[in-house]
Amino acid sequence: MTKKIGLPSVIATGVGLIVATSCLIMLSQGVGFAGKGFIIAMAIACFLNILVAFSFAELNGMMPITGGLGQYTLAAIGPFPSMIAVLGGYFICNIFAGSSEAAVIGIIANSTFLPSVSPTIISLIIVAALFTVNYFGVKSFARTQLLVTVFMLGSMLILALTGAFSLGGGEVVQQANTSFNPMGFSIISMSALAFWLFIGIEFVTPLTKDLKNAKRDIPLGMILGLIILFVIQTIMVFAVSKYVPYDVLQTSNQPHMEFATNLLGPRGGLWMSIISIGAVISTLNTVFAGVSRMLHGLSKGGMFPKVFAKTNKYGVPHLSLSLIVGMIAITVMTGITTAQDLTRFILAGCLFWMFSYIIAHINVLVLRIKRPDIERSFAVKLFGLPQIVGILGMVYMMLNIIDVPELKAQIYSMALIFGVGLIVFSFVWVKVVMKKGLFETVSIEKIIEADSDIEDALKSTFEPTFEAEVPILVPSVSED
Repeated sequence: MTKKIGLPSVIATGVGLIVATSCLIMLSQGVGFAGKGFIIAMAIACFLNILVAFSFAELNGMMPITGGLGQYTLAAIGPFPSMIAVLGGYFICNIFAGSSEAAVIGIIANSTFLPSVSPTIISLIIVAALFTVNYFGVKSFARTQLLVTVFMLGSMLILALTGAFSLGGGEVVQQANTSFNPMGFSIISMSALAFWLFIGIEFVTPLTKDLKNAKRDIPLGMILGLIILFVIQTIMVFAVSKYVPYDVLQTSNQPHMEFATNLLGPRGGLWMSIISIGAVISTLNTVFAGVSRMLHGLSKGGMFPKVFAKTNKYGVPHLSLSLIVGMIAITVMTGITTAQDLTRFILAGCLFWMFSYIIAHINVLVLRIKRPDIERSFAVKLFGLPQIVGILGMVYMMLNIIDVPELKAQIYSMALIFGVGLIVFSFVWVKVVMKKGLFETVSIEKIIEADSDIEDALKSTFEPTFEAEVPILVPSVSED
């Protein structure tokens, strides 16, 4: 029997994925373009992600299972959208994003600590080490995650407070534009950039069976994690504004390093390098734990090869873990993670992530109609307004993924290529392998039954035995 983890580990899991190196860069660049008014865009983005947390918490409260979104969607609208949401929004997106973060840790360690060692070798060693951490169970994962996240957030808070109160050794700059919100009402357009500072909090839900008090800790951990991030990042906005000129923030490839160096000199740059390494470790650790369990859930639902339903003696879906780690390692070795157009791949994958959030909101609305009898340990209903607003917010983000028209067209083209491939694969799998209807649902009871305890999951002969039921889709949502 695996050991259980508590609320601190839940917060560390959600926060640990979000605070990646790319987020540190995006926050600094956001300040460069919007000044302190970027806080307004951050507040909008944080609010939309709290709505996402509401939906995932309600779905998890109905179905406290390890598979996450894949199984929620199977119960609500069927296997076809379930496969697209999980494989597109989490598997493909995190292969590119995860490999990018892995490449960054190699580059930082090489330039700062190990100049004689290849960055690729460093990246692969770190990936292998985190694979080992995750292989030995959730307790091993949680200890690593909690330690790294506490160090990372604590360091960020110290640097932010030092800068916000002008306590650094560097010179406080005089910005050309001292207005709090120089962009005015158009600051709303920056919320698409700010969205990446909070995305991914739902990665705590696949850990539900490993929690001491999942009914309390899942919703509370997600919401607290988002609030903690918003507070620290808000302080960071004031700090960055005081020590780096806005035009430098707009053009620098490493604006967060500019801030740390201007704040505390070379020691500040070294400290930020260590924070960046911690951010990468935390992100990859969460991706390995979360995505492997999502693939495990798809496999249990018959939507992925059944071999990935196997777990080791520590209760870890080790073959799913090996798949995501192997794909990230291969991507790192190809060198594509250092290519100039990598951002296009990441943002194209992130369009699928936003699509997955839309699916999550739809799941909640559909299941409230189909299964009002199911007990919900958490629900913020309000006549469906949180979900409707959340869907509209996601659509806006997808339409405003980036302000550069040429790059936006390339991102949409890549997303279309990935999307067509996913649609074809999912269609063939559902119709030929599963021999089911594209939107043929499975009862919540059957899904919970199939998502059995770890001892049952160890059986290598697992075969899904779902009985399908046709979903009843009603266009309006009533308060129940």
